[in-house]
Amino acid sequence: MKAIQDAVRLYLERATGVRAVADRTRAAGVYPLLAVAVREDGTVLVDGGRQAEHTYRVTVTACSDRNRDGNTALLSSLAPCLLRGVPMETAGGSRTLHPLDVKTEGGELTFSLELCVPVPPDESSGEAAAETMKTLNFSV
Repeated sequence: MKAIQDAVRLYLERATGVRAVADRTRAAGVYPLLAVAVREDGTVLVDGGRQAEHTYRVTVTACSDRNRDGNTALLSSLAPCLLRGVPMETAGGSRTLHPLDVKTEGGELTFSLELCVPVPPDESSGEAAAETMKTLNFSV
């Protein structure tokens, strides 16, 4: 999840020029500011159990100024950037994540991302365990 959070954060920062941070990061006195939070929404096995499709829910909140005026406008301006896709670097190369169901409600912009990764082989050796962690983290 950290890799997805970082990919979204870096992409929004590059695309908009607005500083973006991981949610719950202190950035006192810096405006405008975007905060990105990610949570896993579920996992489904596909391709006969050879791949796992993870669904992540991403929430972006904005702080346009100290009084928080114009937050909705700042969040609404992110939608066109997101529709181009979010580039993400992985150990196997780069890929583009495509946001689904982009919504601006209240003071949050939310969307979901789906990511398919291979399911590691079922072996009980130490090498298999290391390969499992490498596959699951996909950023090693």
